Amino acid sequence: MRSPLRIETVALLLAVLAVAARSGAQVPAEQDELDFQGRSSLVIGAGARAMGMAGAFLARADDATAASWNPAGLSYLRQPEFTLVVSRNRFETRIDRNDGVRVYDDHFRGTMPDFAAATFPIELGRASGAVQLSYQRTFAFFAGERDVVQIDTPPRKLSGGGGFDVLSVGSGLQVLRDLRVGVTVNRWVNGFDQERERLIRRRSLQQTEFGFTGWNFNVGLLWSPVPSLNVGLVGKTPFRGRVTLLRRRTDFTSTSPDVPDIESRNFARSPGGDLPGVELEFPGAVGAGLSWRPSSPLTLSVDYTRAFWSDGRVRNYFTLPQSGAPAVFDTLPFPLLFAEQVDTEQFRVGAEYVFLVGRVRLPVRGGYLSDRQFFRDHTGQTPRFDGFAVGAGIAVGSVLVDAAWLQESGRYASAADLRTTPRLKRLFVSLIYRR
Repeated sequence: MRSPLRIETVALLLAVLAVAARSGAQVPAEQDELDFQGRSSLVIGAGARAMGMAGAFLARADDATAASWNPAGLSYLRQPEFTLVVSRNRFETRIDRNDGVRVYDDHFRGTMPDFAAATFPIELGRASGAVQLSYQRTFAFFAGERDVVQIDTPPRKLSGGGGFDVLSVGSGLQVLRDLRVGVTVNRWVNGFDQERERLIRRRSLQQTEFGFTGWNFNVGLLWSPVPSLNVGLVGKTPFRGRVTLLRRRTDFTSTSPDVPDIESRNFARSPGGDLPGVELEFPGAVGAGLSWRPSSPLTLSVDYTRAFWSDGRVRNYFTLPQSGAPAVFDTLPFPLLFAEQVDTEQFRVGAEYVFLVGRVRLPVRGGYLSDRQFFRDHTGQTPRFDGFAVGAGIAVGSVLVDAAWLQESGRYASAADLRTTPRLKRLFVSLIYRR
C-alpha cells in the first residue's frame, strides 16, 4: 500500500491525528491524515556530511549544502561544484495500550532525492564567494510504501503522493577577513494528493489534492573571532503561501444486503465557486551554532535552533460532508488543525575527524540530537525525541562521496491508556564533484 510520509523534516513522522481522534479530540479535518507534524525544525538542511554530525552544521556549513543550513557558508566555495544527495527513509510507529496490547503498527520505507545544486565562484570588488541554484525536498512526506495494521472499525486504506519542494537562488560572500554573509531566495512549490477509503461498513472514498506556492528568504552570518572558531547565525523568514485545495467524496449507503448500494458524490475546490481562498501561514525559524577546530583534522560543533510553530496557521480550510456545502474554518493551527501548537527547540552536537592516507581524505563523523516537538501529549507535556548519527566519506581528487546514518526515537502518552513510540531511520548518500 502506498501512502504519505512526512520526514523533516528533519524530523520525525507521527500518528498524532489518528491518536487524537481515538482519544476523543474534535478534529475539524477528520478526513485528512495530515502527516506534516514530524518535521520538527525548519532549520534542518540536507547532506550526508551534515547529517553525519547529527545536523550540527550551522557554523560549519562549508560545502554546497550550506544553502539549506547557513547560506553564508557558500562563501567558502572557490571552484564550480555540482552536488546530489539521496536519502533512504524508514519510519515505524507503534501504539500500545497500558496493558501491553498493540492497537496500531505503522511501517514506512522510501527512497528519494533530497538535494541537488550547481555552485559557481564569484568576486564582487573585494568580496569573494559563490552563487548557487539548488533544489531541496524540504517536506518529503509522500514518497514510498507504507503498511498500516490497526484495530479500527471500520478499517481504512490510505494512499497518496507528493511533497513540498524548494527552488532557491543563493549567494554567500566573504566581506571581511573574519565575516561572511549569505542569503537565499526560496520558491516553495508542489504539494500532495491523498486518497482515504473507509471499507466494509458505510463505505466512503475521500480524495484530497493540496497544492502550495510561496516565497521566503534564508539569511545567514558566519563570524570567526579567531581562525579556529566559527560563530554561525541563521534566520528563515515566515511567509504566507497560496493553497489550491480540491476535495472529492463518494459514499456508499446500504439499505439492505439484497439491494445495490446507494451512491452519493460531493465535490469542492478553492479557489473556485463561492469558497474563499485558502492561505497557509508558514512559521519562521532561527538558529545559532559554534564550531571549533582544535587541530587541523578535528572539528567539534554544537547548534541550537527554534522554529515558531505556534504561529503556524491555515485560513479558510474546509472539509467536505457527504452532501451539501463544505464546512469552512476561518483559522486553524497548522499542521495539527485541532490543537494548540508550541515552538520547537533542537539541540545538536557533532564531531568530524579527517584521516589522511596519501592524497586520499577519509573523514569519520558522529553526533547526538535532541528535538522538542511542537505538540503536547495527553498529560500536557511536550515530547522530546533523542537520536544519534554516524557517517564517513572519501575524497579523491575532484570527487567526494559521503554517507550518513541517522536514527531518532521517542515515546509519549497519546491518550490516558495509550503510549505511542515513533522511530525514524535515515540513510543519506552525497556525491560532490568539484571541477
